[in-house]
Amino acid sequence: MRNALFGVIFAALLCGVTLVGIEAISSFFAPPWPARELRWTAPINPISAAREPYASRPWMAEPFNSWGMRDTEHTVAKHASSRPRAIVIGDSFVEASFERRSLPASIEAERNTVETINLGISATAPPSYYYRLRDVGLELSPDVILLFVYMGNDFVLGSEGFGASRFRSFIGDSEGESLLGSVMPRTRWLLKNRWPAVEALWKHPPPPDEEVRLREIAREPRDLALRHISEYMKAYYEPRLPLQAIEEVFSRANDRFWRDLDKQSANPEFLMGWTLDNVLSWETGAFPVAASVEDARRFTSDAEIDATLSWIAAIDYLATSHGVRIRTFIVPVGRVDPDYFEFWKPWPRSYSYNYVCDDREERLVRQAARSGLQLVRLRDVLQGEHGTYRLRDGHWTEKGQTIVAKRVAQELQNAGF
Repeated sequence: MRNALFGVIFAALLCGVTLVGIEAISSFFAPPWPARELRWTAPINPISAAREPYASRPWMAEPFNSWGMRDTEHTVAKHASSRPRAIVIGDSFVEASFERRSLPASIEAERNTVETINLGISATAPPSYYYRLRDVGLELSPDVILLFVYMGNDFVLGSEGFGASRFRSFIGDSEGESLLGSVMPRTRWLLKNRWPAVEALWKHPPPPDEEVRLREIAREPRDLALRHISEYMKAYYEPRLPLQAIEEVFSRANDRFWRDLDKQSANPEFLMGWTLDNVLSWETGAFPVAASVEDARRFTSDAEIDATLSWIAAIDYLATSHGVRIRTFIVPVGRVDPDYFEFWKPWPRSYSYNYVCDDREERLVRQAARSGLQLVRLRDVLQGEHGTYRLRDGHWTEKGQTIVAKRVAQELQNAGF
């Protein structure tokens, strides 16, 4: 019995020492806080090498600071003499990697009495926004939180609502979302950072210079370009689709989707594999799609509305309970831009998703009003404005971002900042 107890104690101590050692070793690879809390990939230098995703955007300045954010450098501590601080949280609409500057930079240009700090990270959603505010944003002593929720992909499943479940994944997208991150934050970051390399062992990922390669293809003669784009998508994204089916989708409207990219010098657009893949998936799919906003109701549920709203409400409470004011802005999809609507006519199945997003937005806003949660709808300043959304990927153009920045600046002024 005594030997068994000794074995258990020794095994526990050995396990503990091993875990401490792993965390210590991981500290040599993981970045310091708050960088490791914000991103699990290293900051990207947009003009450092042709293989980097931003290399075909030479008009961009160096966008990332030491925290891995597209921003200037900021101190964690706020000095007493500093301007009021606004923490801006959201996804790619905030980071704005396609534009000359981020949304927070545009807001600060409109309202220079406020210091804006960019905590926008592409491909994230409300659960990440909550932990980003809790674990980083509030540590920066903000005076106001500016939260942006995109109606295109920020909705969460009913089972993932803040009030329904507090379950956290093992690794997660941030320390706050991760069980491992609670005790071994550097190890969690390293595992998450190296996971794409592990996935590559059983997947066939696209080459790292995808954006550059697709742009080169788009400049080729028409017949050659169409064949090469179709072959590229079949090789890396849709191997089960016949080549003829892929060519049919991308040849519509005189190759509108991928031709004449160089003519948009003011707001250059780019071909990206994920946007092309989305179009293929929708246009060649046999699943039912919405024919209008009214028809979209059958594709949405109360559960996803309630779950999404629960996270927004949790973020609102988190800010206000710490004495920080918050403004939540609802970002509509590109359907508000007449040019966007016209561009997508040849791909009606892909465009139909916009109806679903608009229905979700209407339901979310109504539910928020009933619960007393205040939301600022950016649809009010974007509706009917031409040239506000990028046609292929659906993000704001410089014009759209400027309109939004002015609206946010007005909100800050009304709040006394």
